[in-house]
Amino acid sequence: MNETQRIKIIIADDEPAARSSIASLLSNQPDISIVATCTNGNETVKAITELDPDLVFLDIQMPDKNGFEVLVALEHSKMPIFIFVTAYEQYALKAFEKSAVDYLLKPYDDDRFYQSLAKAKRYITGSRVINEINPAKKLLAEILPSKPLSFSKKIPVKTNGRITFISVDSIIFLESEGNFTKIHTATESKLASNSFKQMQTILDPEIFVRIHKSYIINLEFLEAIEPYFHGDYYIFLKNGLKLKLSRNYKKSIEHLLNPF
Repeated sequence: MNETQRIKIIIADDEPAARSSIASLLSNQPDISIVATCTNGNETVKAITELDPDLVFLDIQMPDKNGFEVLVALEHSKMPIFIFVTAYEQYALKAFEKSAVDYLLKPYDDDRFYQSLAKAKRYITGSRVINEINPAKKLLAEILPSKPLSFSKKIPVKTNGRITFISVDSIIFLESEGNFTKIHTATESKLASNSFKQMQTILDPEIFVRIHKSYIINLEFLEAIEPYFHGDYYIFLKNGLKLKLSRNYKKSIEHLLNPF
């Protein structure tokens, strides 16, 4: 099979392990060519626009633009097939099953991956007519929830075999600790079994904002923002702590940087 006959694929996920896993699962597919891997939303939009892929494995939670914002940015472009890779159980995932795209809910197994891939291939190779593929607006209407999301009020933490609960209102900031998350309050710091990405799906994004690959802050405890070098900023919290705001996550609090 020559290169022009292969299905062109882009993998978009900010987690290296997730990108590597998908690439590995695709390595035994002779009819597939991975044309790009992307780590954020802006890279993904650029790669899709320039490379015109057939299929994109698209993570929902990424820096710069999330998966939904990528769709909006591409609304007037030629749309590839999308398979969403997500940990967002609270979204109406069943809607994907009725559309031309599919989803992989993390963690997924190999069988589920190849089932999703086979579904995408059927669309790409013409097994279904093109007008069955939902454009961006229709897809967004299906996948976005029709009622406000319900976010966690308490986070369970297991210590010495005992499960205690931390009120989210008391959380000042969260810190990535490998596959776990350290929760910091005014009185204590405890390690939760949730990964950083899982925390982002259960905490209200209007209140808990990622400012760095290692930090999520509670905006209720934000005291001040101070410019640093090369587009970075320092975040000052009400408990006196200073954290760096990475320019990769500047968009998350851009509305606070330009209030007037």
